[in-house]
Amino acid sequence: MFLELAEVLDCPDCEASAGLVAFVDRAASRRVVEGRLGCPLCEIEVPIHRGTMRFDLSDAARRTAPGAATAPPAATALEATAAPAGSAEEAAPDAALRLAALLGVSDRAGMAVLLGPGLAACAPAIARLGDRLEVLVWLPDPGEAATSAAVAIEDLVVGVDPLLGAAPDRWPIRSAALHGIALSAPLTLQLSEITRCARPGARLVVEAPTPPDLDSLAASEFAEVASDRTVWVGERRQTWPETQPKNLPQLDKTL
Repeated sequence: MFLELAEVLDCPDCEASAGLVAFVDRAASRRVVEGRLGCPLCEIEVPIHRGTMRFDLSDAARRTAPGAATAPPAATALEATAAPAGSAEEAAPDAALRLAALLGVSDRAGMAVLLGPGLAACAPAIARLGDRLEVLVWLPDPGEAATSAAVAIEDLVVGVDPLLGAAPDRWPIRSAALHGIALSAPLTLQLSEITRCARPGARLVVEAPTPPDLDSLAASEFAEVASDRTVWVGERRQTWPETQPKNLPQLDKTL
């Protein structure tokens, strides 16, 4: 997990928008390999193991005695999603470049989210397109991080941040923090949370949208940019709700 990413993450429990604090046990090139995220208000702890943020643990597990929350889990999203260059696990370059173009993040700084294992394979290639682009790979269902060859920390592509679990009705991301969001239909996540986390001008890519999905998207705050039977692309309207911060931390890798 990129160290500065903690500044655009948020507590899924207290919803106070206070941000999270990263506690580092082991790091490499400004990326947290082992450690934890903590909320300064409600004091929950989210373990980071092999670079993967584990939001899938229950409240009881996260509030156990110090040190217990950082026990290595049996499986991580890291092995399933962040394959090194040239791996068979990685998506074809054309597919990754197409998704990056649809998201509008080809050479931009910022943060994009890919939801689900179907899009996770595109993360390494997309992350290579920009020196200041972070690609958050979110697997809402812990069972999705299943069998795959283990990937050494040293082989990870800089810019890929695996996140496991987290409730779909409360994203652990600060309001207006995302420059791009990609997911596969049907839309099982709350569109209100997608809207809250997207910056004005952010792209939303929905693969294989269903007719009910298209109806929901048409009534959303995303203006359609392009669509066909395989994909729908929208852009967050250029308005700043009063509840959204205008000055967000920048993910600067040049420090």
